[in-house]
Amino acid sequence: MSPEPAPVPYRQIVTELTALCRAQRTGTLFIATTDNQSARIGLREGEISSLAFRNQRGLEAIIQLRKIVAGRINFTDAVMDRGPRGDLPMTVDLLAMLGTDDFPPIVPTPPEPGPPPPASAADAQLTRAQAVIEAELTEYLGPMAVVICREHIARAAAASPPHDVRQIVEALAREIGDRAKEERFRQQVLARLRER
Repeated sequence: MSPEPAPVPYRQIVTELTALCRAQRTGTLFIATTDNQSARIGLREGEISSLAFRNQRGLEAIIQLRKIVAGRINFTDAVMDRGPRGDLPMTVDLLAMLGTDDFPPIVPTPPEPGPPPPASAADAQLTRAQAVIEAELTEYLGPMAVVICREHIARAAAASPPHDVRQIVEALAREIGDRAKEERFRQQVLARLRER
């Protein structure tokens, strides 16, 4: 019986994941955290195809994955999640989101295009609100805030005006997952929007 591998720090887990992506591997990276939680990251030809942390999937799992201090990792060529990729961002963006705050992202992210020019006064208002919301949300969700915010803004923009900014703020607050932080986020964003 081979000995159980020693836990590795989160930074090394992300480094190993990046190496698997660069090698264009297909399979599943299993993570057993030191606090007895389980996670898995699915890969298909070097692209991240699924994320799971306990019962959370996709972007919801990223917040929890970033909280890992250390864990045991094991990669297998078996693909556990065979479903569609869903609404996951590109792998390079996911790796940047999973990067830690104390060192630069492992894979540089391409420059983000600016928001499209507004088509109406309502869209202009939404674009101004987006800048405030992204800045505040980044405090709570880190680099993934931009992706999540843009998804919510795009859904709101697809709906016909008038856009309910309070409803967008409320939906984004729920992405934080901590009631006290959600309330603080709501208050900060709405106060800044009133200043404009």
